[in-house]
Amino acid sequence: MSTPVSSALPPSTRPVARPIPGASWRARVRDAGEIITRLNILWRHVAEMRRAEQEAAGGPPGDGSWPVESARAATLNLIAATRSQEDADRVRQTITSLSDIYPSRATILIADPAATATAAPGLDVQVDLLEQPAYRGRPAIIFECVTVDVSSENERQLASIASPLLVPDLPDFLWWSADSEEGSPLFDELIQICDRLIVDTASSRHAAGTMQSLHRFTRAPGVGTALGDFAWSRLRPWRRLTTQFFDVPAALPILELIDEATLTYGNSPHQGSGFTSALLYAGWLGSRLNWRTPGELLPVRGELNTWRATLRAGTAGHQREVTLTLRPTARPLAAATLLDVRLAAEGGRAGFFTVERLDDDEISTTSDGPDMPGTTRTVFAPLPDGPDLLAEELRVFSRDPIFEAALAFAADMAPAGFVGATRR
Repeated sequence: MSTPVSSALPPSTRPVARPIPGASWRARVRDAGEIITRLNILWRHVAEMRRAEQEAAGGPPGDGSWPVESARAATLNLIAATRSQEDADRVRQTITSLSDIYPSRATILIADPAATATAAPGLDVQVDLLEQPAYRGRPAIIFECVTVDVSSENERQLASIASPLLVPDLPDFLWWSADSEEGSPLFDELIQICDRLIVDTASSRHAAGTMQSLHRFTRAPGVGTALGDFAWSRLRPWRRLTTQFFDVPAALPILELIDEATLTYGNSPHQGSGFTSALLYAGWLGSRLNWRTPGELLPVRGELNTWRATLRAGTAGHQREVTLTLRPTARPLAAATLLDVRLAAEGGRAGFFTVERLDDDEISTTSDGPDMPGTTRTVFAPLPDGPDLLAEELRVFSRDPIFEAALAFAADMAPAGFVGATRR
């Protein structure tokens, strides 16, 4: 029997927002005021064009009786910071493929180290009004996309132009799709104006430094910005299915007997690394079950990118050791997250639990123990793509204490020697 744990819209059926003909503009500008002026002109142009279409179709102009065919998004501001045109294109494709939540204005900032600095004043800007077609009874949605491109030497200009572009009275999201945020003047300035920060630690080559930097960010005094990580979002079905094992009364006591946890994570240069997902899953388990880590994971001799740690669990007089092992795989099914999770209690004698991805759409779970019947089931849990992950993050406005606890645990045991296979 297959039980759904995800309602993600299949990419093949997801509508894609495209520029409205005649509602685009490209120029070199000196300040945000020029961009706002041009946006207002484009909106007036679209309104006039739609009125002309309405009248041509026989609709009475201006009396309010004609059906509304499109709606203007008015939900949030999204700023995405990137380091290359390729990355900016990927971000734009993700934004245009959102299916049920849309930014009122998306601003994509490009500070490319490979770009040649120019003496000419100003920034290269492209402005588009994007329209996603009507879908399942919902009207077409129109939102704005502004792309600003500079050389990395001039990246400080990006923050000064991004702030005036925020639509007032809306929550502000920063998608930091660049390299590490530490030491970046652009990040330091943008984070002051945003309510929520979104990252993807799967794209980080140096996991330990990234996890520790983000942990420090969540602990910094006075920081009210909520943090989200795509690597954590990818774990949603894994965490849910693990929790469901112990909804059975006979299985609940086994939680206090778990002494082995083995995670297989994806590590492919074509898809990015699932190492941070593995760290966060282990951090989630450890923080929920009050495990204690003596320090960072250690490499397993002779097994590249396999890591192990002996954790401590239990209370005084009833302590036990928990062996945590993280193993890599290049199998595409693991993508930038996990391929399988295996938990054993008392070496498997008291209980054994597995969660394993079978294909792009399904995950299998197995549980067995002396005091409970062996059970295997398959659930519908499609691999999330970029639009799924971004949409999930854009629905969250507050801090997630469970994620932050998992991050703290993960940052403590992240090995400095890990160098992942990041997405090319």
